[in-house]
Amino acid sequence: MKLNPTFELLIISIVLSPFVYLLQHWNPSVFVSNINSFMLYCFSVIAFYFLPLLFHKIDSVKPNSEVLVRNGKKIRLIWSAYLAVLGFILFYYSFNHYEAERTRFLGVALSLFLFSSGNFQQNLHPSSAFSGNGWLMRDYEEKKYRSSQRFTAKLFFWVGIFGTIFFLKNEEKIFTSWGLIFIGMVIFYGIIIRLIRNQIIR
Repeated sequence: MKLNPTFELLIISIVLSPFVYLLQHWNPSVFVSNINSFMLYCFSVIAFYFLPLLFHKIDSVKPNSEVLVRNGKKIRLIWSAYLAVLGFILFYYSFNHYEAERTRFLGVALSLFLFSSGNFQQNLHPSSAFSGNGWLMRDYEEKKYRSSQRFTAKLFFWVGIFGTIFFLKNEEKIFTSWGLIFIGMVIFYGIIIRLIRNQIIR
């Protein structure tokens, strides 16, 4: 696969933009106290850059590569934007000493994940390496897969939007905790239950 330098530069610029904010507000004591969160975020940035790049390469040699590569670019942009927003939120909360707001931050992060995942599902082709069909799942029926995919995409998209608004606006810890439980259940259904179902039902 021949990489598009302009597109790769765009992706790299997006995922590195939060680190510009980090350098502008640099504070060694804050960095040390949040080093675990920052290192986990750095690992996520690296993983979400190279894994999609690998899947993109796999799709580029398939018979319908033109469609898959085009959708793959959209998918990479979606996840890059998600990581950038997540990074800005993480660094903003950290450097403004909102330690008591970590539950709220987690809720926003998970809600944004659902929103991004909904967009991801909308652009996902069943034969793409991003879908996992053929190596995570057994044989699948495309019509049923697309129906399930559309439902999951809409569920994640709208729950993500409302969840983000809920966690940003709500200040009661008890409601925030229940919100996390609900978001967790949606993610569990969308990822675990759906994966198990696709393994069992052909």
